[in-house]
Amino acid sequence: MNQSWQNALTVSAHFLQGMLHALRTRHGEEAAFQALATAAIAPSLLAQPDARLTRQQYVALYRTIAATLDDEMLGLWSRPIRGGTLKYLMLSLLDAPTVLVALNRFVRFWNLLLDDYRLQISTKNVVVRIALVERMAGTPVTPLAHELMMKLIHGIASWLLGREIGLQRIAFNFGRPRHVRDYAFLYPGEVRFDAGATAIDFFYADCAEQFRREKHELWAFLKRAPEDWTFSAIHRGSLTAKTREYLEHRLSGPVTIQDLAGALHTSVRTLNRRFAEEGTHFQLVKDGLRRDIAVHRLANSNTGVAVLANDLGFADATGFCRAFKGWTGSSPGDYRKGARQGE
Repeated sequence: MNQSWQNALTVSAHFLQGMLHALRTRHGEEAAFQALATAAIAPSLLAQPDARLTRQQYVALYRTIAATLDDEMLGLWSRPIRGGTLKYLMLSLLDAPTVLVALNRFVRFWNLLLDDYRLQISTKNVVVRIALVERMAGTPVTPLAHELMMKLIHGIASWLLGREIGLQRIAFNFGRPRHVRDYAFLYPGEVRFDAGATAIDFFYADCAEQFRREKHELWAFLKRAPEDWTFSAIHRGSLTAKTREYLEHRLSGPVTIQDLAGALHTSVRTLNRRFAEEGTHFQLVKDGLRRDIAVHRLANSNTGVAVLANDLGFADATGFCRAFKGWTGSSPGDYRKGARQGE
């Protein structure tokens, strides 16, 4: 297994359903199936709530839908965000003296575009908050729109500084979703739900930093979009990320939480407490990494199921197949067949 666990990272099919909604509404099911084919995604995944998308599939689907709709935010807001909007937004930020000034410009820019919500920036003590506030009471909430806006804000701020910016907190004004464990790799900080407003909280010290970015760097960022701003937040400070990094080249062996505790020079009790704070536990993190690597290799290689089972630390292929079906709702063979049909 020579790929990084970050490259093998998968995301919930929740994003698949959300991204396709406006395309289906405006252009019908045929357009949706064409977009899936372009991104090498099997239509069968639509019926599997626990299915996963690879990073490459997510990016390809996003680009296809954005181009088809001429909407860089996938029809998730009441007004379309036409192609080229992100380019001119980013150009307006390049000469800002600090990240805070850039964020203020970001807010003003978006408030010219959004009809249903507005962004509100405020500074209190050591926190800079950007909140997404409804313009009229009772405005419908589209969770994916809120998720992507918060990702865009964090991803752009991180790109400007050339490093991931940690968050004090991020809050969403909708309930805890089924795919909540994905948030550990999308938002590097405490995550809350059922909040009064969706908001992202930066540390003031990060926002006060100066940055220097050139236009040629911007063109590369835009060419890769949405990859850099979506997947910028590999929260290296989290125990989940540290655990996945530790396990990556050790999955074929019988790795235990005691082994992890020794490697991190702490106690099992402390690890269990920290896992609980992140809403998970050791076996869930281990299985999540196994699942992501399995999905990635089934979609991108011809590795046999028995070999893959051994690489991931299963005693036999039967145990791996049982676990994979529990993770994704389908067998490894069916998953690979579906991925091939999507190509």
